Amino acid sequence: MSAARVRRFTVAAMVVAGLLAAGVPAGGAVQVTDGIGRTLALPALPRRIVSLVPGVTEMLYAIGAEDRLVGRTDFCDYPPAARSKPSVGGTVAPSLEVLVSLKPDLVVATSAGNSDETRRQLERLRVPLYLVDPHGLWDVFRTMMRLGALTEREGRAAQVAAGLELRVRAVAVRVAARPP
Repeated sequence: MSAARVRRFTVAAMVVAGLLAAGVPAGGAVQVTDGIGRTLALPALPRRIVSLVPGVTEMLYAIGAEDRLVGRTDFCDYPPAARSKPSVGGTVAPSLEVLVSLKPDLVVATSAGNSDETRRQLERLRVPLYLVDPHGLWDVFRTMMRLGALTEREGRAAQVAAGLELRVRAVAVRVAARPP
């Protein structure tokens, strides 16, 4: 992939992130759409995030938003620094007592890996729940960009996503030259 194409992707990603965060005054209320299309009304951008998704934990570290992460599951163990954050237990049935004690203003879960019961209980406790549901590589990039907007790390999210796209394209070029 050419450098110009990477720049175009980076600019496009930054525009998307800007649109996701557009109109959000610092410290002001914000409406966000999660990965399954639900709209969440948050009093402000989240400062205390609990991740119930290992990939989301990795993304938060990759974009430099680990300071917003206050909790994780036992399976959120990469990068190694993530292990220093408090664990809420497993992904399917985390300890709600521990989770609530961390006072999150956003919990990130997945519609596929976290139980319906856990989601219902978090909603009953009025803990804002942001669901991700990536089904392919572009969904992963989109999730990263949304996390960048939620954590005010749009530029870094765009850089990481562009770098990943460059690596994917390089692999595609290498394998395309191989015989079937």
